[in-house]
Amino acid sequence: MCHKKETQMSDGNFNRQLLPKTELSSGLRAGRAQMRTKAEQAFAAVMSEDFPDLTDEQRKHLTEKFNNMLRK
Repeated sequence: MCHKKETQMSDGNFNRQLLPKTELSSGLRAGRAQMRTKAEQAFAAVMSEDFPDLTDEQRKHLTEKFNNMLRK
């Protein structure tokens, strides 16, 4: 009678440490930061072109509101 040794699957925490590091998460964060910067620049351009009568205080308030909405 031959007994096979039973193998157990690990939960993945140990095996994950053995995998090579990838730059995927770092690249995603960098891409998001670039898109956020482009969105902020586009918003400033739209305010300047389409709403030239806004005061500096109004621009600041709208920019802060827009940036807060981006970060949610």
